[in-house]
Amino acid sequence: MVWNLKCSRICIVFIIKSVRYVKVLVLFSKPFACKTSNNQKNVSLTANAFEMITTQTTQLEQYFQQFRKNIIGIDQEFDSPFGRKKIIYTDWTASGRLYRPIEEKLMNEFGPFVANTHTETTISGTAMTMAYHEARHIIKHHVNSNENDVLIVDGTGMTGVINKFQRILGLKVPENLQKYTQIPEEKKPVVFISHMEHHSNQTSWLETIAKVEVIPACEKGLICLNSFKALLEKYKDCTLKIASITACSNVTGIRTPYHEVAKLIHQYNGVCFVDFACSGPYVKIDMHPADNPEGYLDAIFLSPHKFLGGPGTSGVLVFNKKLYKNMVPDHPGGGTVSWTNPWGEHKYLDNIEEREDGGTPGFLQVIKTALAIQLKEQMGIDNILKREHEIVEYVFERLGNVPNINILAGQHQDRLGVISFYINDLHFNLGVKILNDRFGIQTRGGCSCAGTYGHYLLHVDQETSHYLTDKITSGDLIEKPGWIRMSIHPTTTSAEIEYVCDSIKALAENHTDWAKDYEYNKNSNEFVHKNALHQEKAMVANWFKL
Repeated sequence: MVWNLKCSRICIVFIIKSVRYVKVLVLFSKPFACKTSNNQKNVSLTANAFEMITTQTTQLEQYFQQFRKNIIGIDQEFDSPFGRKKIIYTDWTASGRLYRPIEEKLMNEFGPFVANTHTETTISGTAMTMAYHEARHIIKHHVNSNENDVLIVDGTGMTGVINKFQRILGLKVPENLQKYTQIPEEKKPVVFISHMEHHSNQTSWLETIAKVEVIPACEKGLICLNSFKALLEKYKDCTLKIASITACSNVTGIRTPYHEVAKLIHQYNGVCFVDFACSGPYVKIDMHPADNPEGYLDAIFLSPHKFLGGPGTSGVLVFNKKLYKNMVPDHPGGGTVSWTNPWGEHKYLDNIEEREDGGTPGFLQVIKTALAIQLKEQMGIDNILKREHEIVEYVFERLGNVPNINILAGQHQDRLGVISFYINDLHFNLGVKILNDRFGIQTRGGCSCAGTYGHYLLHVDQETSHYLTDKITSGDLIEKPGWIRMSIHPTTTSAEIEYVCDSIKALAENHTDWAKDYEYNKNSNEFVHKNALHQEKAMVANWFKL
């Protein structure tokens, strides 16, 4: 066992060994400043060092162990240039993980009856059609939709459904026809977004016929409702006003007052759409809050692949049917018409959900979404949030005051379990690579598809921005700004979190020396260890051998 020499405490322990387990009994611990070697401040933690860490187990952590044990890959190891490492997954905002009971249920219970829907004559077709409809009901109930709301699934996440919704709303003109389309300024819709949006809820609107206004942030870096009200006054005569707001930043985990945004825009006869891609797995989603009836949501977007058990699902869109005014479905085809004839005549179905579900639906994806939602409900939203806050508090306690570790929006600790940071004089991708190679920790580097928010967080002015974008456009990526994002889940153990924090601190202190082992690829903006094993290609190729 090799320990980080910059210890926060020394522990005297008895190690009781048996054939089946190793138990560590902590007698006492106290602050202890360790000496460092001459040539390196810290010695790398080993792959399984976190198993010996003595962080106290909380009741919430114990509660989530029943779910953690069913995560596929929870004990997965891999070979790195520094030996065998155990994967420590802290990339939950990018994607959830597979859950064994869901995979087994799909295989063993749904699987034997898999058949196309659109029939209730055969046992297999009837079973799948009923399962598909029940799954849709579970999803709609979870978000507290009402009889006026419709559900559509598309693509693989929020990006797919928001683009589909923009087409349904008639806000997108094909690129090759734009030069023939002239829309008077006074007729253009206006879309209000926050400064915290994911690119999917920003760039997609920029490619519509609408004007896009970014709601100015307040001095604390949050959405300013007063500024939003001023914008609503400015555009009060606009015929279509849309607020499309993230429920939570995928960079900082900071939540937005989206029900208050909805209440405000409804007072100006506008509509409010909310992106739950980041926060959906962790929070209550309530389209029609009883305690704030004017704060109802006209549409929501979900990325269920970010849920525990959710990878492999489709994007989810739920919206008020009053917004649907189309004569023709977005994807005409099988299952969208009531009849056709040889003379070019046809009639589309009246039911919005049916006419916008052309072709064979992604019934397994929708079924899996419903199962992932039921798992979320089984874990309990209150428990999820309490555990997330418990972990976030600990991370800030450990990393918040380290001199060269800069937590983005660090003044806001009331957040979900998303913490992005940068280390002085360290490229974010190199930091991510070292955390992977030396410690097995899975994080993510870059701007988290939130470049506009990055300008606010990193205080990038327009002149600097243009300098950087010119560099990027020319292919010089080394100066492209970014950060390292770690995102946790309630099933993450306290020992893992302590190990991750120790590893990040070690990285902050030793990255100059450790960087010497890596070579930079200017084309990909990535770093590769000089003795990299390059095992991934062979491993992936083997996955496709039946």
